[in-house]
Amino acid sequence: MKDQQTKNIGLVTFHNVYNYGGVLQAYGLCRALETHNIECIDYQQQDLDLKYNHKLYDGRRSLKQNAKHFVKHFILKKGVKKENKIKEFITEYIPLSKGSYKNLTEVDVNSKQYDVLISGSDQIWNPQFTGGKLDPVYLLAFGNDRVKRLSYASSAGAHKFANGDRKTLTASLGAYKNISVREQFLKDQISTFMDKDVQVVVDPTLLLTGEQWRTIAKPLSREIPKDYVLIYTFDNNSVCINLAKDIAKKLGCKVVFISSKKQKADLVDVCLEDVGPNEFIWLFDNARFVVTNSFHGTTFSLIFQKNFYSIYKNSNPYRVLNLLEVLGLKDRLIKNADDLADVTAPIDYTIPSKLLSERREDSIKFLFDSL
Repeated sequence: MKDQQTKNIGLVTFHNVYNYGGVLQAYGLCRALETHNIECIDYQQQDLDLKYNHKLYDGRRSLKQNAKHFVKHFILKKGVKKENKIKEFITEYIPLSKGSYKNLTEVDVNSKQYDVLISGSDQIWNPQFTGGKLDPVYLLAFGNDRVKRLSYASSAGAHKFANGDRKTLTASLGAYKNISVREQFLKDQISTFMDKDVQVVVDPTLLLTGEQWRTIAKPLSREIPKDYVLIYTFDNNSVCINLAKDIAKKLGCKVVFISSKKQKADLVDVCLEDVGPNEFIWLFDNARFVVTNSFHGTTFSLIFQKNFYSIYKNSNPYRVLNLLEVLGLKDRLIKNADDLADVTAPIDYTIPSKLLSERREDSIKFLFDSL
């Protein structure tokens, strides 16, 4: 039987996107709060929906865009297996609200049962992902006045807020009981226009230990090399690929690439295009070395205490930089091969592991104290 203090929690985040970081951070936060009645409010944000839905025809797209989408998804079937696995993961592992909602009014009408509302992690406060403006749903502009509102590890990426955004944030965040963000960069921004305490906490993926993640990890159905350097990059980054090949050569192992775009056979040994979230976790856990330019590629390297390098991204360096600075691993963020240390020397995780454990405990304390 659940404790009388159990809360009914409604979470809004980027839970229904076809990328590993999005669904795994949503799962991480829900699992960290599993002693309460938590559910992801199934908000179908219109700009994310346009990007990820696969209707034969969508009036929001031009004829050319619809034709291109038709060929890619229905003829070439690019990414279909991966997307199906992510859908299955969401259905099985992420507690969703009974209904799905398309706008603020629908979310508001169906939010009366919640004691607490949380605007969760990922870049929910980055207008780049929500049609060029801040979305009021991700600022919890719904529910009654008595409900507790808080943010957990909300992010705006590298976005710098203009005056209009600042006014919106000031009005909305004023109703929050507690505010936490994922990066120091965002905390510093908010502190310039709001006199409110803001705490920097870890990404929800880091709320769970390696042992907890292993409970849902699943090996691939196909055979891959036992000893491999793993690449994870959104953009087929050439620095990542070439660096991984060099490291694999020095270590005497193969290169396995989690990719959304097909690689030429001579670039890597194994290219995986249809990996599901459970398999994604397994691949990181079993890699000998990781090369990535992804934030969540970096978090899972840390979770499983891998030797790794994270490649500096000019478009959004803050989240990886802030995280690695805190853990004393700033030297694992590099711009090119010239910055490499001895790849055969393993990372000593004694201090970083202790620091991460302390940050995890502090973040969990913030979360439960806020409830």
